[in-house]
Amino acid sequence: MRWKGIHLDACGAVLGHREETSAAVAQGRYDEAEAAADGYLSISVADGGPAVELAVRAADLTMSRSTVEPGDIDLVVHSSCSHQGLDHFAPASYVQGRTIGGRAAAVEVKQYSNGGLAAIEIAAAYLAARTERSAALLTTSDVFALPAFDRYRSDKGVVFGDGGTGLVLSRRGGIARLLSTAVISDGTYGAVYLGNKPFEEDAEAGDGPVDLRSRRDEYLFENGELLLRIVQSLTERQQESVSVALADAGLDAGDIDRWVLTNVGRTLDDVDFRAMFGIQDDRTTWEWGRRVGHIGAADQIAGLTHLLETGAVNPGDRVALCGIGMGFTYACAVVEILERPRWTAEAS
Repeated sequence: MRWKGIHLDACGAVLGHREETSAAVAQGRYDEAEAAADGYLSISVADGGPAVELAVRAADLTMSRSTVEPGDIDLVVHSSCSHQGLDHFAPASYVQGRTIGGRAAAVEVKQYSNGGLAAIEIAAAYLAARTERSAALLTTSDVFALPAFDRYRSDKGVVFGDGGTGLVLSRRGGIARLLSTAVISDGTYGAVYLGNKPFEEDAEAGDGPVDLRSRRDEYLFENGELLLRIVQSLTERQQESVSVALADAGLDAGDIDRWVLTNVGRTLDDVDFRAMFGIQDDRTTWEWGRRVGHIGAADQIAGLTHLLETGAVNPGDRVALCGIGMGFTYACAVVEILERPRWTAEAS
């Protein structure tokens, strides 16, 4: 979708302390060979408390940077992958109540690693139908901690970090323009993360942390002939989401100054995808991402925040935020930087 008059007014990220991956290897919590192949140097680890509190802190930080008044926010969208602190409660409404208050619509987007980008498209569509003073507050928060989740062993090729983000979209202007978004989904091979008995009653609850490796292995044991098709589908759909977003923005890949990709390990890099768009490491946020890990729904917004906080982008630069989530979903948002904010490096 091509957008006119939708701006990024402010953003912010709240991360945990840095835990060196070498320490996790030395303690036997992270396989040494996997660590060498993945390339992570450290991981963001929250010091305690429910995940949703990271969203509250990120929202407060973002609103402190924003020119938008709380009363002008018509929509609050919260996204996450992990448990937010309590079963059967509404995280979006909780964030709203703890931060801006008011009577804005509050909704949750549960699209896992693509949640942050999906929320941007949903909020942009909502604002496009509203008045010129309308704005939306988007938040994410995730904590991947034992006993529910093992950040080093629950999945392979990706190590999970903790963090929360906030983003204000506005009709009145801001630090960047939202040029386009593209969110697509293809559930053909979504069962790869379900395993062979996905809906047995709480089968994993008493058996330790979530085990995505076993689910995937179970699926491939019975459907191994589909492996090449799955890999091809992932590449093609990710390429499609970026191609559509670039076309809607009226840009080519060469017009993109920086790429913010999902913070997966080196073993999960899609070489064909990178080659198609000419994506080189020095134009991505990998050097930051390998120090914080995959922050669930937050990678793209946190990555953009990092670029803005460190002065790595300037007015006129175009940034592509690209994501992929289990299921599978694929997304890209293209923004153009309008000004260089003077923010302290909270997310860096």
